[in-house]
Amino acid sequence: MGEFQKLAKLSDLKEGEVFVAETRYHRVGLTRLGDEVCAFADLCTHDGEDIATGELEGDVIVCPRHSAKFNIRTGKVLCMPAVEDLPVYKTRIVGDEVEVELED
Repeated sequence: MGEFQKLAKLSDLKEGEVFVAETRYHRVGLTRLGDEVCAFADLCTHDGEDIATGELEGDVIVCPRHSAKFNIRTGKVLCMPAVEDLPVYKTRIVGDEVEVELED
């Protein structure tokens, strides 16, 4: 089990846009879906490229390189060429801080 780390302020996150936070080991994409905050690895499982710059369609992100699609709530891959799910992370809001549970 990981530890919660502060990665953003709630005010940094906008619905329909991805905010990218740098951690010690990788980048995490964060976005708001209504009152929910979703966090996912900024890494397409198909080719290892950044995915946060892709188009966000509700709770689906489309990889900008080869159009693989992932559900950012569950991480499930929805469209080839990706076959591996996208890592997603548990989030919580403490005041105006968005914390994400990450393995250290």
